[in-house]
Amino acid sequence: MLFAAVCTFQPGCSSPGKSASEAPRRPDPPRITQFYATAPNLAAGEKKLLCYGVSNAKNVWLSPPRQELSAALSRCVEVTPKETMSYTLTAEGEGGPPATSELTVTLGPPHARIVEVTVSSLTVKAGDPVSVCYDVRWARSVTIDPIGFHGGPSNHGCALVQPKKTTTYTVSAIGPGGDRDEQPVTVRVQ
Repeated sequence: MLFAAVCTFQPGCSSPGKSASEAPRRPDPPRITQFYATAPNLAAGEKKLLCYGVSNAKNVWLSPPRQELSAALSRCVEVTPKETMSYTLTAEGEGGPPATSELTVTLGPPHARIVEVTVSSLTVKAGDPVSVCYDVRWARSVTIDPIGFHGGPSNHGCALVQPKKTTTYTVSAIGPGGDRDEQPVTVRVQ
């Protein structure tokens, strides 16, 4: 015993047995560092991204339906739910029980979308009439500014303008959920 005590104080001398630093280290447990939707509310038929990040994971999957994913610090996958859906992300590793996180994507009414805006002429003389027409989908109302035109839920409409100077007209389609799609068009006055 005296030798063991003396040996611990001598450089280059080691005592039998493993030190605490030589004990096998248990791997860290898997962690989900992030899990979110690029837009938590989406319209029927729209594709959205679910983004995630994991650490200390070997196997990662999203369900339903079960879809194998890469174990990555930052990655996104595309989903197109047909109804409000709760997704579960699971990460498995060697250092403990699987980590899980749940995210609900709410399906709502379709977003308003402008299909086309047309004008009868892009260049006119001051005071000449110009038609500004639109074709929209899923709008509860349409406006054209700066003239203050207010259209109803019709998918098609036109407004007659007589610009005295070069003017940018903005067609705005407002959807049932308050979402908005806008498209400007400029009429130049010579």
